[in-house]
Amino acid sequence: MTGYSRARGEDTGFSLTVAVKSINHRFLDLQLRLPPSVDALEGLVRRLVKEHVTRGHVEVSVSLERTAAATLQLNHPLLAAYAGACQKLHSDYGFVAQPPDPVALLRIPGIIVGSDGDIPSEEMERIACVMERAAGEALESLNQMRAREGEALERDLRGRLEKLAGLAEAAEKLAAQVPGFYQQRLQNRLGEMLGSISMDPGRLNQEVAYLASRADISEELTRFHSHVDQVRRLLDENAEAGKKLDFLLQEMNREANTLLSKTTDVPEVGRAIASHAIEMKTEIEKLREQALNIE
Repeated sequence: MTGYSRARGEDTGFSLTVAVKSINHRFLDLQLRLPPSVDALEGLVRRLVKEHVTRGHVEVSVSLERTAAATLQLNHPLLAAYAGACQKLHSDYGFVAQPPDPVALLRIPGIIVGSDGDIPSEEMERIACVMERAAGEALESLNQMRAREGEALERDLRGRLEKLAGLAEAAEKLAAQVPGFYQQRLQNRLGEMLGSISMDPGRLNQEVAYLASRADISEELTRFHSHVDQVRRLLDENAEAGKKLDFLLQEMNREANTLLSKTTDVPEVGRAIASHAIEMKTEIEKLREQALNIE
């Protein structure tokens, strides 16, 4: 399910903001954006996300602002090396020694070391505590938004399940007429072939039963109803239902395909059953698209 939230936290010397966005995805796909100075806290953020979200493409962005006065440090070993090189040029080659230009020295790469590049361990611990609170708050808010979307999604799913159950019942009523059509068809053909010669009624019933068994869809419809009931139970439970729902919908689609293939030689009701089966497949496909939103 989709959602967006953000939370802010602060402590002495810094403030940070955690923004979380989620969109539909079959599995948990997590993308983090943290400032390089707090890369060590990536594991903490990943753990928090997995505690709150089990499915979806989740993007987490963290911004850190240091509010303490910035300080600069000189790389003394590097500065000493440059000064030594200048002295050597003077002693070895007789270059005139002049006082070095401080501005030119500060432009040398690596001479200035910013204090933000290396956060002390004590401050990092405080940042971790604030980040945990802010991330937890953002994820809770995200789940509240996703829950509101989930309520609307559940109503849609239950409505489609009712429609599927109705289509299966309609196909079941039509299928009950199949043996009668086979019997009538056999009697007509035998009458044309045999004329006045009568056929043993028992033998006729056996042939009708054999032909009807080839078009029997009662087992498929029974399994279909069972799958519908299982999906309803999944929606009643609070446990993770997304992956189980996806599997059940695959099985329901398989049964609908069988309905299409088994009744093609009974045009009197076969076309109507096929129409119901096609509509069933359409509803199942819509359910499968919605199932991507469910954890």
